[in-house]
This record gives sequence, structure tokens and C-alpha cells, in this order.
Amino acid sequence: MSTGLREREQLSIEAGSAHGGSASGGPGPERSLLDAIAAGELDSHLTAIADAVHARQHLLHTVRSATALAELCVGDVVRINHTVSPQYLHGAYATIVAIDDRTATVRLQRPIGRFRSGQIRCPALSLDRVPRAG
Repeated sequence: MSTGLREREQLSIEAGSAHGGSASGGPGPERSLLDAIAAGELDSHLTAIADAVHARQHLLHTVRSATALAELCVGDVVRINHTVSPQYLHGAYATIVAIDDRTATVRLQRPIGRFRSGQIRCPALSLDRVPRAG
């Protein structure tokens, strides 16, 4: 069995299991698309497919960001998650002091590293709300 054929079969198996399909069931539309890509049938369209996938991923990220921002309020206590850089901010607690259309400005409980003022503008997806005790 050639390496290319093995890779296509593996791609088909993974696509089926990732979406609840089975190897014995009828192929779903996503499986057919993945099979066609793996077989080289869509080579002349790969750039357009990649552009469409990128645009969709960007849209989903924008929606997740807007939703996360809408759930935050000035005064909320948050924890900075693992998506930020520098890493020494991971796990730091802060209070939201301002929110604009794209970011939240937080005041750290203790200034850390180069953030001597203690205030940082963060994307909403980098903040995890801390539930209020009560």
C-alpha cells in the first residue's frame, strides 16, 4: 500500500470519527470533501478552499471575542489565562476598569514585570471571569 493511499485512508477515518460518522456508514458531505482533497481532485481549488476556511475561522474568532467582551462588566474580577504573552501574566488576577469595542482594560492586583502601572489592555478571550463568592 502506498504512503499516499494510507494517508488518504487515515484522513477519511479521522474525518468520519471526528464528526460521528463511521467507516461503514454513508459518507457525509465533509467526508466526501476531505476525500476529494486527499485524492487531489480539488487541487485547482485549494487556494480558494484555504481562503474560505481562513475567512470562516476569522469570523468564528470574531464572534467568540465579541461574545466574551459582551459578558464582561467594569468591576468584574478576572484571571488572565494562558493565551497571553508574557507568560508571567498567566494566572494573574485583575479587576476590569474599562471596556471598549475590542478590549478590556484591567488593573492587576499587584503590578508585575514591566506592567508597573498595573493596568493592561487585554483581548476578552484572554480573560476568565472569576465567579463572585456568595
